[in-house]
Amino acid sequence: MAIINTYTHPFELPLENTALLVIDMQNDFCHPDGFNSSQLDLSLESIRAIIPSIQTLLEWSRKMGLMVVFTRESHSPDLSDLTSSKQKRYTNAGSPIGEPGKMGRFLVQGEKGVEIIDELRPLPHEIQLDKPAHSCFVNTQLDHKLRSQNITHLLITGVTTQCCVLATYRHASDLGYDCLLLDDCCAAFDRADHDATIHILQSEGGVLGWVAHSSMLYHV
Repeated sequence: MAIINTYTHPFELPLENTALLVIDMQNDFCHPDGFNSSQLDLSLESIRAIIPSIQTLLEWSRKMGLMVVFTRESHSPDLSDLTSSKQKRYTNAGSPIGEPGKMGRFLVQGEKGVEIIDELRPLPHEIQLDKPAHSCFVNTQLDHKLRSQNITHLLITGVTTQCCVLATYRHASDLGYDCLLLDDCCAAFDRADHDATIHILQSEGGVLGWVAHSSMLYHV
């Protein structure tokens, strides 16, 4: 049993029962021609800055034999799995789901925009999970896939920290998984949102969970 030094309390890490989640590192969010950059004019500086850290983490995880899961926020082409609430919220934000962009319709399955960025290309045996909500567990088979492989612990990475990463972290914790968020492998378009999320996860003495720098893993 490895023990990881986090910013607060030690985190027990049984490698044989651990999976790595790489959340939504897809073109629409992370590529210069993706919707958020090309259509919304959002800066990708902080988003792309974490790619080398995730690359290193992926290499380590594969070497250690961890289960690796990539998620993609996406919807069926007819948008039948899109709730009216989510469509309203994204429309309010200027990013209606299904809107055309340089890499196809925004967050629609089968479009280039929902593919994982080339720098983090999944291996053929690694799971690529399409998810219609912020949490990776809502209306997906993720919980079943993890439990079928006796996964009890999760390393959580990806974008954005305050949205899909946090939603997944808290949902996983409520489902009983031990979760470690790796803060150098997560990002938000606004650094203040990232920092606030990291602060919240370490609040109240650690009742919400654990946060660490990914370098702490490489000592095990």
